[in-house]
Amino acid sequence: MCRIAGIWTGGNPDELPRRCMTMRDTLARGGPDDAGLFVDEKAGLAMGHRRLSIIDLSKAGHQPMTAGRYTICYNGETYNFRELRSELEGFGHTFESSSDTEVVLKAFCQWGTECIHRLNGMFAFAIWDASEQILHLYRDRIGIKPLYYYSHNGAFAFASELKALHAGLDGRLEIDQAALGEFLHYGYISAPRSIFHHVRKLEPGHRLTVLADGTIHDHCYWSCTDCDPPVEPSNDETLLIDRLEEIMTDAFSRRLIADVPVGVFLSGGIDSSLVTAILARHTAHPVRTFTIGFHEKNYDESVWARRIAEYLDTEHTEEIVTPEHAREILPLWQDIYDEPFGDISGIPTTIVSRITRQHVKVSLSADGGDELFCGYHRYWVMSTLEKYTRYLPPFLPRAAGRVLGLLGSDRAASLSQACPRLRLPAIKDRMRKFEAVLFHWNGSARGAYPYAVGYWLPHEIAGLTGGYEDPRPPLDLSCTNLLDAMMTWDLEHYLPEDILTKVDRATMYNSLEGRDPFLDHRIVQYARALPLHMKYRDGETKYILKQLLRRYLPKDLFMRPKQGFAVPIYTWLHDDLMDMVHGYLNRDALCAQTYLDPDLIANTVSEFERGRGSIAVDRIWLLLVFMMWRQRYGV
Repeated sequence: MCRIAGIWTGGNPDELPRRCMTMRDTLARGGPDDAGLFVDEKAGLAMGHRRLSIIDLSKAGHQPMTAGRYTICYNGETYNFRELRSELEGFGHTFESSSDTEVVLKAFCQWGTECIHRLNGMFAFAIWDASEQILHLYRDRIGIKPLYYYSHNGAFAFASELKALHAGLDGRLEIDQAALGEFLHYGYISAPRSIFHHVRKLEPGHRLTVLADGTIHDHCYWSCTDCDPPVEPSNDETLLIDRLEEIMTDAFSRRLIADVPVGVFLSGGIDSSLVTAILARHTAHPVRTFTIGFHEKNYDESVWARRIAEYLDTEHTEEIVTPEHAREILPLWQDIYDEPFGDISGIPTTIVSRITRQHVKVSLSADGGDELFCGYHRYWVMSTLEKYTRYLPPFLPRAAGRVLGLLGSDRAASLSQACPRLRLPAIKDRMRKFEAVLFHWNGSARGAYPYAVGYWLPHEIAGLTGGYEDPRPPLDLSCTNLLDAMMTWDLEHYLPEDILTKVDRATMYNSLEGRDPFLDHRIVQYARALPLHMKYRDGETKYILKQLLRRYLPKDLFMRPKQGFAVPIYTWLHDDLMDMVHGYLNRDALCAQTYLDPDLIANTVSEFERGRGSIAVDRIWLLLVFMMWRQRYGV
C-alpha cells in the first residue's frame, strides 16, 4: 500500500524533480517507509512514490519500478499475484523481488492494457510507456483506492490525494461551485467530479490513456451493472449459501496475505462479524480484532463486538470515543480528508485506525455489505412507500409532505422523550428527509431517492450558492426493481466516494493499510446475480448473510436491529464543540468568503444555537467542514 503522484508538463525540466517531490512528500503519512522518484527529462514527466511496505519489505520493492520501456508507480494490493507470477514465469519473465508491484508491471509487459482483467485486488496505478510517450492510469473496479488527475493548459498531473495536486500546481486550483453544491447536498463529491475545476477523479473500473499532445481517452473496463457472475445462479437456497461461503472464504483468506501483522475492524454488526468468523475458522492463529464504543449508550455497539470476540476467541482491543477525541481530530480533518468531506463517522474511523496501527500494519473492514446485500433501512422505507403509493395520484403524497412540514420535525423531540432508545438527531434527520421525499414525489421512489440520502435540499443549496442542479444521474431505469436500483446507485456513488474514501483516508493517515474483503469483485458479481429474495425477504435485509452467519455464531449474537456507525454529533457540537462553530461560522469569517450566502448561514447557526430546527446539526456540520477546509487550503 502506498501513495503516488506525477506531473507531465512542457515546462522547465529542471523544476520537475522538485515539483514532483513536493507533491509526493505531502503524502508521506500514507507511505512512511520509503520514497522514490522517476524522471523522464526528454518527455518532461516525473513520477513520485511513497511506500508503506506490506509485501516484500526489502529494497527490491522500491518504486517507481522499471522494466524495459515501462515504469510503474503503484498503490494497492493484487491478491492473486502469486498465481500471476507463476503464469508469467511460464512466458519467460524473471523477477528480482517478491512484490506484487513487479508482477503487475510484468503483466502489463505481457498483456498490455488488457492485463487489468487478470488482477484481483484494490489499486490505483500509473504506467509510463517511454517508447510511445503514453501514460496509462488505472483505478480498481469498485473504487477502493483513490486517484485524482488534473488536465489544463498543457499540464497533466495525478495523485492519490488532492493535497498533492494543490501543492504541485502553484495555486492554479479554483473551487467548482457546482461541486460545492453537491457536497452540501450529499456530504461528499462523487467521481468524476472534484471540488476543483479541471481536477477529476478517475472513476472506479476505468483506465485513462494520456498522449503526448494532451489527448485523453477514458475507458471503462468494468462495471457493476455489466458483469458476469463467477458461478451460475441457482434456485437452491442451500447451494446459493454454500457458493457464497466458498467465494468469501477464498476472498477473505487472500486478504491476510502480508509480510506484516494483520487485524480486523469488528463493529459487532453482521458484516464485520462474518469476516471475523470466517477468518477465525480458517486461520491457524487467533484473529486480532479492534473496535470503538461511546459513553452514549444509544450509539454504542462495543458490548456486542466484545461478546462476538469472546465467542470467536479473538485477541480483542477496544477504546471509548469521547468529545475530547473529536476535539483532537477535527483540527486534522482537512489534512486527513483533503476535499470537503462530511461523513462524521470519519472521527471514530480515524480513532480505531490509530489504535489498530499500534498493533498491526494491515486491517480488514467489512464495507460493501449494505450496498451488495440490501442492508440499509432506507431501502425498506422507500420500497414500502412505493408499494403503498403506487396507485395513488402523486399530489396525495406531496400533500402529506406539506402537512408533515407544517407539523414540524420538532415533534421528533416528543418521540425521543417517549422512547429514550430513539436518537433525537437521527429522528429529526429521518423526519425531514421523509418530508422532502413526499413533497417531491412524482409517482415513483426513484426520483425521490436523492432526497432520502441528502442533507441540504436542492432549493436550499440554490439559495446558499446562487444556483444548483443535482449533477448526478437518476436511479438506473434499467433496474426493474426499486431495491436493485437503490443498491446500484449507492454502489456507484455512496460506497466509493463516501464509505471507501472515509476508510482509505483514515487508515492511510495512520500509516495503516485498510483492506475490504467484501469488495472482492467475485463477491460483487455474485451478489449482483443473486435473486433479490436472497438479499431482502419479507422486510428482512441481508437475508443470505444472516443465514450464512448462523453457521458460525449463535443467532442471539447478531439478530438485532441495525444500528449503523453513528456518532453523537448533536450532543457534541451543542455541549462540547460550540466554540469551533463560533470560531469558523462567525459573521466575520462568513463575510470573508464569496461562495455561500453569509446571512443564510448565520440564520442556520442561530437556529442551531437555540436548539431548534429540523436537521440543523447536519447542515451545521457540513458548513463547518467547508469553512475549515477553505481556511486550511487558502481558497
